[in-house]
Amino acid sequence: MKQRIVLTKAGQLEWQILPGDAKYKVIAKGDKFRTGIGVVHPGGGETWHKHTTEVEETYFLLEGKGKIWWKSNGKEYDLEFSQGDGLYLPYGIENQFVNTGNKELLLLYSITNASKMRE
Repeated sequence: MKQRIVLTKAGQLEWQILPGDAKYKVIAKGDKFRTGIGVVHPGGGETWHKHTTEVEETYFLLEGKGKIWWKSNGKEYDLEFSQGDGLYLPYGIENQFVNTGNKELLLLYSITNASKMRE
């Protein structure tokens, strides 16, 4: 592990685009995590995907509202979320989300074991 503090100037980073038109920037990363910001236009989101069984993810909604779907034990579930809500996505869960509002959705996320992201 590095023995120094790393400063990231998020405004100087390029946006990365995910399937579904969500975009993100990684603002901090270490050996076992990745933290970033995400922006999703109205109607956009992230398509169905599944993280490995070693990855956990959290979201904190800074602005906007949306809906997330996930699959567990052969069933599909959904949950609406909005500004100020925090979401925890457990290991290996298949999920997707969409911005259901009429303004951009802005979120802060953190992912563990980010080097082993998706199956």
